[in-house]
Amino acid sequence: MDPRLKQLLEMTSLYGTLAKYYEHIDPEKHMYFYQKHFMYEKQLVQMYWALHESEHYHR
Repeated sequence: MDPRLKQLLEMTSLYGTLAKYYEHIDPEKHMYFYQKHFMYEKQLVQMYWALHESEHYHR
Protein backbone atom coordinates (compact mmCIF):
# COMPACT_ATOMS: atom_id res chain seq x y z
CA MET A 1 0.00 0.00 0.00
CA ASP A 2 1.20 3.48 -0.79
CA PRO A 3 2.51 5.08 2.44
CA ARG A 4 0.68 8.36 1.75
CA LEU A 5 -2.59 6.48 1.32
CA LYS A 6 -1.92 4.55 4.54
CA GLN A 7 -1.30 7.78 6.45
CA LEU A 8 -4.52 9.33 5.11
CA LEU A 9 -6.46 6.21 6.13
CA GLU A 10 -5.04 6.47 9.64
CA MET A 11 -5.83 10.18 9.96
CA THR A 12 -9.35 9.72 8.55
CA SER A 13 -10.01 6.92 11.00
CA LEU A 14 -8.56 8.79 13.97
CA TYR A 15 -10.57 11.95 13.41
CA GLY A 16 -13.71 9.98 12.58
CA THR A 17 -13.40 8.12 15.87
CA LEU A 18 -12.81 11.32 17.84
CA ALA A 19 -15.77 13.03 16.13
CA LYS A 20 -18.02 10.09 16.98
CA TYR A 21 -16.80 10.02 20.59
CA TYR A 22 -17.57 13.71 21.16
CA GLU A 23 -20.85 13.69 19.22
CA HIS A 24 -23.06 13.71 22.34
CA ILE A 25 -20.49 14.92 24.88
CA ASP A 26 -19.16 18.16 23.43
CA PRO A 27 -20.74 19.49 20.21
CA GLU A 28 -17.91 21.99 19.65
CA LYS A 29 -15.22 19.30 19.79
CA HIS A 30 -17.42 17.03 17.69
CA MET A 31 -17.58 19.63 14.91
CA TYR A 32 -13.85 20.34 15.13
CA PHE A 33 -12.95 16.66 14.76
CA TYR A 34 -15.63 16.04 12.15
CA GLN A 35 -14.24 18.84 9.96
CA LYS A 36 -10.75 17.33 10.26
CA HIS A 37 -12.19 13.90 9.43
CA PHE A 38 -13.98 15.25 6.38
CA MET A 39 -10.86 17.08 5.14
CA TYR A 40 -8.74 13.92 5.37
CA GLU A 41 -11.54 11.82 3.89
CA LYS A 42 -11.66 14.05 0.80
CA GLN A 43 -7.88 13.82 0.41
CA LEU A 44 -8.05 10.05 0.85
CA VAL A 45 -10.64 9.61 -1.90
CA GLN A 46 -8.73 11.90 -4.27
CA MET A 47 -5.48 10.03 -3.69
CA TYR A 48 -7.16 6.65 -4.02
CA TRP A 49 -8.55 7.51 -7.43
CA ALA A 50 -5.29 9.12 -8.55
CA LEU A 51 -3.38 5.97 -7.61
CA HIS A 52 -6.05 3.73 -9.11
CA GLU A 53 -5.97 5.61 -12.43
CA SER A 54 -2.17 5.58 -12.41
CA GLU A 55 -2.18 1.78 -11.89
CA HIS A 56 -4.73 1.34 -14.65
CA TYR A 57 -2.64 3.25 -17.19
CA HIS A 58 0.58 1.38 -16.32
CA ARG A 59 -0.85 -2.01 -17.24
